[in-house]
Amino acid sequence: MTFGIGGFLMIFVTAYADFWKSKSLLVSIVIACYGAFTIPVYWLKDPTVNSFNSLIALYIVFGVFTFIEIALTNIYIPHCMRLAENKAVHERQENTVPDTGNEVIRDGKKQRYGFSMSVYGQLATSGSGSIMLAVVTILAGTLGGKFGQNAGLIVTTVFGFITVMGTVVCFLGLPVLPSKPLQRDSWKMAILELLVPFQELLLRKKNMLFLLAAYTIYTDTLFALASVTTQLFFTEIQPTTLEFSLYSMAGNLFSFAFTLAFFLFQSWARWNMEKWLIFGYALILVIPIWGCIGLADVNFGFKNRWEFYVQNLIFYLSGAIVNPTWRLLYSDLVPKGEEVMWFGMQVIVSCATTWVSYVATGPLQNATHNLRFPLIICLIFLMVPVVLEWCRASLGVFERDRLHWKQEEIGKERQERTFVADAAFYRTSSEKGVSTPTSEIQAQKE
Repeated sequence: MTFGIGGFLMIFVTAYADFWKSKSLLVSIVIACYGAFTIPVYWLKDPTVNSFNSLIALYIVFGVFTFIEIALTNIYIPHCMRLAENKAVHERQENTVPDTGNEVIRDGKKQRYGFSMSVYGQLATSGSGSIMLAVVTILAGTLGGKFGQNAGLIVTTVFGFITVMGTVVCFLGLPVLPSKPLQRDSWKMAILELLVPFQELLLRKKNMLFLLAAYTIYTDTLFALASVTTQLFFTEIQPTTLEFSLYSMAGNLFSFAFTLAFFLFQSWARWNMEKWLIFGYALILVIPIWGCIGLADVNFGFKNRWEFYVQNLIFYLSGAIVNPTWRLLYSDLVPKGEEVMWFGMQVIVSCATTWVSYVATGPLQNATHNLRFPLIICLIFLMVPVVLEWCRASLGVFERDRLHWKQEEIGKERQERTFVADAAFYRTSSEKGVSTPTSEIQAQKE
């Protein structure tokens, strides 16, 4: 239900949010709602049917706002990448350096800035998640009786209050993003706007399509893979509540540590980001292959406690590489003024397809009564992103597509600068009472 409602609402957010002039206000409202729906959970701690139903309803609404929040918080990466790119070119021109190196300077500065933003966001998410789980674990272990059982609800309510209060700082500190201009005041055009994102993705943007398809298959299959390995963990190891809390917290700590290590290594080595993405996609294949070994009559293949912690490490190492790298490469292709549309498309496609891996693995698991058989399906699905990204990084058609859209965006930026310069010149001329022809304006600009 969460995926269905969230995906449906995201269609409208994706189609129309870019026309809103104050995107920072929109982001702040969504984050405030995101936190507000977690505040009441502490008062729903009684073991009654009404409390349980209320918690389920809040969980669904919270999940819907989570999807919207994921799309909206990513929109600042391409915007700030463009600002860093323009700043680098401006500094280059001020130093009177020839324009021949502008392309290298633009791309280098732009990618470094976008990579830093993507990594910092992931570090903040992993770090805050680790802190929250640590607090819950400590409270559950130290508080007695019902207070210990409700530790998670207490912490969730407190963090909800903090999130709502933090939206004030969020609104005041966020930069102003350009909005998409309205083409025509017509209800027919408004309806057609719902189809524009899908038309752009399927018919025009090859790089976007392959990037999005590979990442969606990767993330959707990870849900199924994590579900299978968690079931195996409970079946084979039978952990206590405390151990499972520590196991979950270890995942957040792994994510934080590996993301930071990846950022530091890439800042020093500066390897090709497409190769990193392929490596991250390929790394996750180790887990289903490892689990499939357990189908044989051997004491290996997710049958020992240490194996689950090592696979947890590999799981989050892959995510630490793939997630910031994908956001960087995807942001590099997002046109100006269409940030919500393209990051919203990622959420829509994910919501629409997340059931596929479960439908593919569920019948096999029911027929065999073996938790390891679905790992074979996961392995097949996880091979697809590796192939798609390898094709995108290797075939010339995708490089030509990238250059085409990049040149088109540069052309639009030049037109905007020319328009602003002309408007400023006309305003100055009118203040002086001088009527200047367009030819003279162009001559003076040159």
